Amino acid sequence: MLLRIEKTTLLRNRQLGVAGAILVVLGGLFAGVPPLRDPLLRLPVFESIRAQVTPGVMAVFVGVSMLLLAWLRLGRLLRRSGGPDVRQLMTTLAWWAAPLTVALPIFSRDVYSYLAQGTMTVLGIDAYQYGPAILGGPLSVNIPSIWQTTPAPYGPTFLSLASDVTDVTGESMWLGIFGMRLLALGGLALIAWSIPRIARASGVDPRQAVWLGLLNPLVLLHLVGDAHNDSLMLGLMLAGLAFALERRPAAGAVLIALGSLVKAPVGLALLFIVPIWAGQLAPERRLSSRWLIGAIGSFGVGAATIVATTTVAGTGYGWIGALDTPTLAHTWTSITTDVGYWAGLLASALGLATEAQVLAWVRLLGLAAAGLSCLALLRRYHATAPVVGLGLGLAAVLVLGPVVHPWYLLWAILPLAAAATSPKIRRGVVVATVAMTMTVLPGGVAPTVNAFLAGVVGTAVVFLAAWAVDRLDWSDPPRSVLASVRPLVRRIWGEREPTYALTAGEMFEREPVSVNAQSADHAGGDRRHDRVMPERFSRVDVRDVDLDERAN
Repeated sequence: MLLRIEKTTLLRNRQLGVAGAILVVLGGLFAGVPPLRDPLLRLPVFESIRAQVTPGVMAVFVGVSMLLLAWLRLGRLLRRSGGPDVRQLMTTLAWWAAPLTVALPIFSRDVYSYLAQGTMTVLGIDAYQYGPAILGGPLSVNIPSIWQTTPAPYGPTFLSLASDVTDVTGESMWLGIFGMRLLALGGLALIAWSIPRIARASGVDPRQAVWLGLLNPLVLLHLVGDAHNDSLMLGLMLAGLAFALERRPAAGAVLIALGSLVKAPVGLALLFIVPIWAGQLAPERRLSSRWLIGAIGSFGVGAATIVATTTVAGTGYGWIGALDTPTLAHTWTSITTDVGYWAGLLASALGLATEAQVLAWVRLLGLAAAGLSCLALLRRYHATAPVVGLGLGLAAVLVLGPVVHPWYLLWAILPLAAAATSPKIRRGVVVATVAMTMTVLPGGVAPTVNAFLAGVVGTAVVFLAAWAVDRLDWSDPPRSVLASVRPLVRRIWGEREPTYALTAGEMFEREPVSVNAQSADHAGGDRRHDRVMPERFSRVDVRDVDLDERAN
């Protein structure tokens, strides 16, 4: 049961998050990536606003900052006793996600590729052999040139679902985007069903798991707002893990295999349910035989699911050869790509090798190191927390992989949010979320100085306003500003803080306050003396002070 003050705080956080989501949607109209030939957005008034980069970017970052602030404050509320329960958190998710369900793409154009590939599948064009350029028209004009001629890297599960959407929506961009968002919301529903179950099985507070994972701003902005198919992929993977932990590992392997046929990386989860499966077998069996049965079961069921699904879909196995398609994009967030690029420039200048050769070798070494890291994590966590091992393994794949987009972090964040009990890991998830949420520009603007400055200003406005509301005494703003800044200045200059509250001069300047010296258990009670202090010190309410500070 929430106290009245906690209900008020929860309501204010919900309202702050909704306001932020609405601003993100509005800013996305002008700084995002709406359809290029949409008649409404080609009106002169919209074109003139979109020509101005700063207002749109600033609106998006103000909204993102408000959403992030609401999420952080909700986490602080959860750390108190009697915070919101899982049901109230799910309601908060509905509040925050509602505006984003009607948003046009803001940070990524991937949804346009989904629509083109779904249409190709409907028309019988092999999406694993041809790129969207073969379609022409409105379905391909919104796709970046780098992806116009590249095959689809997605498996038969996703192409079949995307074709179902485009079979209904045709060439309508608005309806197509909404249809793809319905798929993303289906994945989100699976995530919402799975995370509390995994948390309970892993000894994690479900409320904390839902807050850190499901209410994560990256989920809202990229899975809901941009309708990425990672939502469906992660929903199937987490549902599979939940089934496996609840003693249905075969069903879990089926769901994980279906998720890998959306995007291949979650197939790694088949490795980490082997110890779950083995641990649920009769204990009188030898450990090695239990592991063997678990491995055969996990990979056997997974392989059978992949074969059956591919056969039913009729798309073939071209997706295997197209798995390297995402590596064509050079993202600054990929360590191996950055190292390979600069090492390639040096090797080329010295005449030792070409840039492409060096980049390929560095990426290959990174993937090999990620594979070894996953095996080491399996060995470390197989008996205690295999889901945590999976989350850290996917984190290793991201850190050492050839390409990293902001929403890719959710591959690791969601299983860690659901299963990690280590405060260090959970703090790392929060830091990674904040960093990646605040460093991504809307997809419709170039990474110019003006765009970055607009983002910085929008972020600063929100957090400075929040600081002012929380910290300043508005009856005397100048003195409260000095009181807040003085400790920071002293720390910077190495000065020690005084150990007393008032200087001697300040003490003599104060009027004397009479104190009733009766004992606390006096028969006369407090005789309403609890009203003396607030009259002398307006910012202190002694009725909020717990007088029993003794250790238990």
